[in-house]
Amino acid sequence: MSEYKISHVAVYCASSRDIDEHYFTAADALGEQMANNKWTLVYGGGSTGLMGQVARSLQKHGGKTLGITPEVLKIDALINTRDDEQIITHDMPTRKNKMIEVADAFIALPGGFGTLEELFEVMTLKQLGFHNKPIVIANFHGYYDQLLDFFEEIYRQKFSKTIYRQLYYIASDAKTIVEYLNHYVPPDLDKHWFV
Repeated sequence: MSEYKISHVAVYCASSRDIDEHYFTAADALGEQMANNKWTLVYGGGSTGLMGQVARSLQKHGGKTLGITPEVLKIDALINTRDDEQIITHDMPTRKNKMIEVADAFIALPGGFGTLEELFEVMTLKQLGFHNKPIVIANFHGYYDQLLDFFEEIYRQKFSKTIYRQLYYIASDAKTIVEYLNHYVPPDLDKHWFV
């Protein structure tokens, strides 16, 4: 076991109800694995899509959830009223900052633009040295294949150094995610990124 301790895990993911069922199955498995490890889910506090699925699965298996929701999205049809703890923020930037502050690790499940924006933010903050927490890209059913191909193009054309592959870890299932987080060792990244 590494010295890095995890108790709260931020999960970024889709709120859409209209995605393929196999993504819900994968999210359900992640919730169970997180509960088994006694990790608290830190998420957007929504009840729909993969967001709601992870939370329900985690609670079903005895885990706890912390929903952090901006005031504008505090809508009965969207918010998960069964969270163990809820934090309502003034706006979206405050919500994102609070999630980053509270979480010991970040997982990006399949999602849309919001998920990508949150993923890129924590990757960039890690690159700049503001944190050294684990980031997992959950490439369930190859969802992120094309994005990961584009990352390789970024490296190939030298818009980023290849050492920054260490910013994130790519996993295809819940078990692999948990195994990585349980053995995470913060990387020694190049501090001269700007040279």
